[in-house]
Amino acid sequence: MKNEEAVEELLSMYGFEELNPVQKEAVRKGVLQGRSMVISAPTASGKTLCAELAILKSLSEKKGKVVYIVPLVSLAYEKYSAFKEKYKKFKVAISVGDFDSADPWLADYDLIVASNEKLDSLIRHGAAWVKSIALIVVDEVHLLNDVSRGPTLEILLTRLREIAPKAQLIALSATIHNASDITGWLGTELVSSDFRPVKLYEGVCCDSKIQFLDKDDYVLSNLEQEAAITQNTMQMGKQVLFFVATRRYAESLAEKLAKTVGPRLGKDDTRGLAELSEEVLNVLESPTRQCRKLAVCVKSGVAFHHAGLLGKQKRSIEEKFRSGLIKVIAATPTLALGVNLPAFRVVLRDAKRYYPGIGTAYIPVLEYKQFVGRAGRPQYDEFGESILVARTPSDAKELVDRYVLGEPEDIKSKLAIEPVLRMHTLALIAGGFTKTEDELFGFFSKTFYAHQYGEISAIEGKLLEILDKLEKWEFISRKSGLNPTRMGKRVAELYIDPSTANHFIGCLNTLSRKTPGAVAPIAILQAISNTREMRPLLSVHSGDFAELNEMIAQNDGKFLQPVPEQWDLEFDDFLSSVKTAALFESWIDEKTEDQILAAPGVAPGELRSKLQIADWLIYSLQEIALLLGHKDSLKPVRKLRVRMKYGIREELLPLVRLRGIGRARSRKLFNAGLKSLSELRKVPLESLSRIVGPNVAPMIKEQLGEKIKQPKKARQVTLDINKMMR
Repeated sequence: MKNEEAVEELLSMYGFEELNPVQKEAVRKGVLQGRSMVISAPTASGKTLCAELAILKSLSEKKGKVVYIVPLVSLAYEKYSAFKEKYKKFKVAISVGDFDSADPWLADYDLIVASNEKLDSLIRHGAAWVKSIALIVVDEVHLLNDVSRGPTLEILLTRLREIAPKAQLIALSATIHNASDITGWLGTELVSSDFRPVKLYEGVCCDSKIQFLDKDDYVLSNLEQEAAITQNTMQMGKQVLFFVATRRYAESLAEKLAKTVGPRLGKDDTRGLAELSEEVLNVLESPTRQCRKLAVCVKSGVAFHHAGLLGKQKRSIEEKFRSGLIKVIAATPTLALGVNLPAFRVVLRDAKRYYPGIGTAYIPVLEYKQFVGRAGRPQYDEFGESILVARTPSDAKELVDRYVLGEPEDIKSKLAIEPVLRMHTLALIAGGFTKTEDELFGFFSKTFYAHQYGEISAIEGKLLEILDKLEKWEFISRKSGLNPTRMGKRVAELYIDPSTANHFIGCLNTLSRKTPGAVAPIAILQAISNTREMRPLLSVHSGDFAELNEMIAQNDGKFLQPVPEQWDLEFDDFLSSVKTAALFESWIDEKTEDQILAAPGVAPGELRSKLQIADWLIYSLQEIALLLGHKDSLKPVRKLRVRMKYGIREELLPLVRLRGIGRARSRKLFNAGLKSLSELRKVPLESLSRIVGPNVAPMIKEQLGEKIKQPKKARQVTLDINKMMR
């Protein structure tokens, strides 16, 4: 494919007539000639199209595989859907989750969208197709600065440059102050621009007025500031996105703004919102208080958006906001890093946030820029507005100086964090990537950390300490170089912290000395909860101490790790792990989502997230038990994994073997006296239908080997009117 053809095809897909300045600069610097580059530009500046030019050119010329890596699973699904729709003549795949698989089927695909962690996991499992990558697109590369996500991205990029050295690399980033640092590390061209297709005006709201540096002010009504901004936005026929610090703030703000938005809705909006309200209300079999609260807000054209919502609820809200049905969203900062959700106005109400170990502090300028980058919708708005909410004139001046006139912070490597180093050091050794200490140090000398600081002496000492621990835990051998043990290789594949694996081995050794039937689920649940992967654990409040201490006393001798003394530093974490384990225990005791939301106060979305992590950890515990040869320990672990999957008591285990039978239906069957598969075989179909419904009952009977006669469909008779009239 010629360069001109690639450009014309993509412009046609996007509905544009010509390339914008950012895209023209990328083409000028060789994006279509296979040149690697970092593209640093504001949100909505067309960076993705630059990458897609290279994608289309590479796929058309069959140079090799294209990998598009993103920091979030939600973003991966968004990109996958978009690419699958656009590139129908190519095979597009998505790979996220399941960190214990090489996904060999990906070898047959042209364009693969993956999360950073998943691609790292695929490399650990020796996915052979990685060597055939011709183009790597890295979305949100400025997250190198993020403590939780940055180190994995840094290690992944360092490994990819070694595995596929000839691959074109395109890194996309928000506007960052030291983009040249990243280009220097990656050895790429730099395309840096402040261009936005929709002009952004940044302002501050104080004393019933929105003031801008380069635009006329707005005089607001005497309502509270957030309501006044919303009222003004509605009068303009536009939408607004509020960012607040916490989930509680998001929900309370949405409830307040519903009173402002609801009375201003038209009849068509009211009908559509009523349908959406029913949809978000009934995503669970039994709606929670959060579902009911969201449904009431949505009926008035307002929604809250945070990690406590279920995925289906979030997707519905996002879709209806894009279509214009939802007028206002009050969101926590997680939305800024997620899916593409632009609005005419973006309001940052809370410029300060609580940081553990630090206290309340201003958010970084870089994060502010991420928020406000969503203001202004291409093809809809001539300009966008971002508004900081201030309480006093002096506060307003501080916010303008800090954020509107401020520069984003430099991106800094976060690699020198021991848990991260520990995990990736084992992976490098287990994969045969570094076979000696010199090779290990040599690898880290190619990282972004080494590029920024000119050396790795500060982490060499940590690496040596980590090697000592890995050897002590018998995950590596250092007799003739650096070699993984069988256990060390498996731990690296399982994608867990070696410290977690060592903790599991100790717990399993304790478990092996117990009678399998005497192992309480709380013991295993506490073991998986007291891990780095499960953090943050549930917070322990002053009112929890008595109940948790009573629980510890009742289970004395049952836990798989020693109970720390109350004055030990480890006791606080142990207490939090017991509270988290109690959450899981309430789930398998068949508590409803609404009951769990009431106490211990965990929202359905957060519960689902923790259950996913728990499943991964129980699976890892099971795999380590197999390798240790603790076969007797497997039964209680496997049984617990099934119970956690369905959220059921032990007596329902035989029933959930059947397809279509989950938590609610298995309980209905059990309560009706149908406690086993043999009893289900005996019950008449009509009786079964009355319990689980006429659609599910035949499916159950067929799975049990019974042939079900399908009712004859009534024949449709066509009457010949002319013949009848003769």
